[in-house]
Amino acid sequence: MTKAVPSRLPPPFHWVEEPDRKRLCLGGIKVLEICRRNLGWIVEVYLHEPSRPLPIIAVRSASAGMRWGARWAKQHLRMLTQLARDQGGPGHPAG
Repeated sequence: MTKAVPSRLPPPFHWVEEPDRKRLCLGGIKVLEICRRNLGWIVEVYLHEPSRPLPIIAVRSASAGMRWGARWAKQHLRMLTQLARDQGGPGHPAG
């Protein structure tokens, strides 16, 4: 069985992958993070409209979290680009 890969996002989006976590960044701004929680994986969105915080999303695997994150980022591309620009743009550290 092959792993499905997340859909491709335009630059300056990029994934930072570590064994127990994956981060989606827009330039230097952290958009979301997929990490282990107990026996599963969660997705936590960090870059969102302040008036509309998102819940933590439970997913089956890191790959599933990356697919969810890529789809979500594509659906919210304009908003994310504007929020990242408001936070200091590509030169800001990803944290």
